[in-house]
Amino acid sequence: MTRKILMEVNGNNYCKVNWALTNKCNYTCNYCHADLNNGTIKSPPFEVSKKFVDLMSSQCRLLEQSLSFEFGGGEVTLLRYFGELIKYINETDGLVTIVSNGTKPLEWWQKYAQYLNGVSLSFHIDEAKCESHFFEVSKVLESAQNTRFHVNVMMVPERFDDCLDFANRLKQQVNCTIALQPLFEGFGHGGITDKYPYTPKQEQIMKDFRGRPELKNLPPSMAELELNYTDGTTESLSTFELLTNDQTNFVGWDCYAGIETLVVTFSGDIYRSWCMQDGPIGSIYDENIDLPTHPTKCRTKICQCGVDLSAKKINTKLISNRQLEIAVTQL
Repeated sequence: MTRKILMEVNGNNYCKVNWALTNKCNYTCNYCHADLNNGTIKSPPFEVSKKFVDLMSSQCRLLEQSLSFEFGGGEVTLLRYFGELIKYINETDGLVTIVSNGTKPLEWWQKYAQYLNGVSLSFHIDEAKCESHFFEVSKVLESAQNTRFHVNVMMVPERFDDCLDFANRLKQQVNCTIALQPLFEGFGHGGITDKYPYTPKQEQIMKDFRGRPELKNLPPSMAELELNYTDGTTESLSTFELLTNDQTNFVGWDCYAGIETLVVTFSGDIYRSWCMQDGPIGSIYDENIDLPTHPTKCRTKICQCGVDLSAKKINTKLISNRQLEIAVTQL
């Protein structure tokens, strides 16, 4: 009998803010919508960004939560003040994780790695100009003892074997987790519609591939989730494993996005999650922001973004049915 998930719990007392700080990128990957790289939206001034950090820090202290920012774009390291912003967050006891293509000069990484609690480098095979630079940056991040280091190899179906070859070479040379990342239609514009076409063999390769464990003493990753099943068992899976296992449909479930997670768009609008259901909560330009206090009912068939997946989700219908079964049994 197939087990059914009752709830999915992250287990970390963090508020995670996923912030698309700039839509300027030095790559123009064809699987990313132009809105993610054309630089048409002006990034907020440094003082506005600092003010939002201060506001979120105050909110989290009241709720006795720790604050964690995940920055992406675009290519966030292109933002002129970005190094100073992550230093400021570090000084206010916040955590910083970034998603980057790794093309910033090696000196930048050597200077600012100390302020990065996590780095997820994305390798884009059609755009990468210099593999040797990617390997050099990877070595810097591998040696940064307080930085969790991960690589996503974006699996272009037409170049699947080339992507796999790169992943294998990286695995031989660097200790880090590696994911062969499937691509999705609609990424970056209007919501995810479907996965790119892969053969069954390719699907299995992406599910099975792993990097080499980091030799660092780090707390559990916020991408690691605990799944509770109706039969009373539990299982630990990563957000990536949920994605590759097609366990990302939570329609009708209670979702705690907006309570445990927030997202900020390129224009500074704040939402519960990247599916953007329920509309905007506010803006980083607002003086005060009223954050949600109750979960929302999920209406999105594919929950694709890691920060959205990491928010707690509860299958309230199954819980109600289970409580009814217990009550009937006790009669």
